[in-house]
Amino acid sequence: MKNIIPLIIAVFIVIANGIIGHYFAPNGITFTPVVLTITTYLICFRLKSAKVVLISLLTYIFVALNDFSIKLYSGGTTDYEGLGWIHFFLLIGLIPTLVILSFAIFKKEKEKLSIKILSLILFIILMIIHF
Repeated sequence: MKNIIPLIIAVFIVIANGIIGHYFAPNGITFTPVVLTITTYLICFRLKSAKVVLISLLTYIFVALNDFSIKLYSGGTTDYEGLGWIHFFLLIGLIPTLVILSFAIFKKEKEKLSIKILSLILFIILMIIHF
């Protein structure tokens, strides 16, 4: 039960940002770095018993869900300039996301170093595929 509450909060934050992006078009895009940072923090530091690979996958899932909701329901996707702004704010949000994720992964003492490195590479590869 302790592990599900941060996930529910993260889902609520992503859905709220999608709704804000739909009704108040540019705000959902500009809130993206904040949303990514908060959801990454919740996943990395509030899921106590999660393995590093699961943390990496969940972090990507919430980044992707936020990006999909912004691209599907917010303004700015009808021209290349708006799409550029969406990608710009996504990249700004990925900087603290990657820092938080790296810190959380390498902080886990029970995991092997090779698994930690592979889970970080997994996140980076998933983000490259996403783009």
